[in-house]
Amino acid sequence: MAITGKALAVYIIAGVMIFFGILFLMSARAEYTSSPGGRIITGLVLIGVGVFAAVMIRRSEPKQKIEITQKIDLSGSVKPEEMRCQQCGAPLDRNSVAIKEGAVFINCQYCKGTYQITEEPKW
Repeated sequence: MAITGKALAVYIIAGVMIFFGILFLMSARAEYTSSPGGRIITGLVLIGVGVFAAVMIRRSEPKQKIEITQKIDLSGSVKPEEMRCQQCGAPLDRNSVAIKEGAVFINCQYCKGTYQITEEPKW
């Protein structure tokens, strides 16, 4: 999955915010700090905003679509260019043929009919 430029910029900013949040939390433990409460709150806010930004940009990225192409082996001398609808006789194109649950189905664009192809044995 490729990361877009916008997503990369948000990830970098989120990483920087988380880094500074951790630094603020670590500096709250220093001996010279008079009131560590402000640094703890600032550190937690920075970490929270950084994590929130990274999660939100991750959710907004488009999901990769996987397309599977399956070859249909028709029996005998069947030529897809010469196929006609069994219901209306209209010529069928390659977009009319679909595979559903391992079976070959025809969807006629003219009569809107749908039927399964029944094949004769090849022997």
